Amino acid sequence: MTYPKTHIIWMFLLAHGLYAQSESNYPELTAKGENIEEVIPMGWQLLSEARGDLNGDGLADVVFAIQSPIQETIEYNDGFESDTLNTNPRVLGIYFGKRNEKLKKVLQSNTFIINRSTPAMDDPFKGLQILPNGILQLNFYIWECRECTSWSSHEYRFIYQNQAFELVSYVESTTQRISGDETSYQVDFQKGTLTTISIESDAETNEQTSDKQIIKFELLQLQTIKSLKKPFQWLFQNLHI
Repeated sequence: MTYPKTHIIWMFLLAHGLYAQSESNYPELTAKGENIEEVIPMGWQLLSEARGDLNGDGLADVVFAIQSPIQETIEYNDGFESDTLNTNPRVLGIYFGKRNEKLKKVLQSNTFIINRSTPAMDDPFKGLQILPNGILQLNFYIWECRECTSWSSHEYRFIYQNQAFELVSYVESTTQRISGDETSYQVDFQKGTLTTISIESDAETNEQTSDKQIIKFELLQLQTIKSLKKPFQWLFQNLHI
């Protein structure tokens, strides 16, 4: 199992925290509120919002990602080019609905909703949703630059159990720009399976061939939003999750 060179470079930059902001720029979200407008800090931009029942009590919960109006400027240098990277602090907030129609904070993450790590890359955060079965899904898309030869989409699914949002599945799909070849990695942490599907295209005949492999693994404890801290930091089965 191999990774495109650009993917590895992006992971290296991300791991070195080139876009990390100071904790002083992150407000503490209020513990309770009448509605989402009341719990979001003044001036912060709503990037994505979802409503649904996360904990199975029949009440509407709310999840949101917000961005600070304060822009941070970081001098970027990868050894080949230098530029200025403008970012804004981002926050993930999760609130459970209560019977008194108020919202109660369950989780705040100042790291999971990542921003760009290089000036040329596309915004990696592509939204969140609550699925009908109460699963929280967070989506990311990595395209480092317009000239890069590959891009990838990433889907995290969490279930609220054991008093935490545990990661139950992860899907990564990588596409090669020139060949059109695709590779998908589907990890089911509850069943303990990693499914790899590779699709290769023949440029002359325009035909596609596919290959599917399934391996089993044992995981003693599920990861959570808090334990992961941010996307792509956990190396598992040669995947940066």
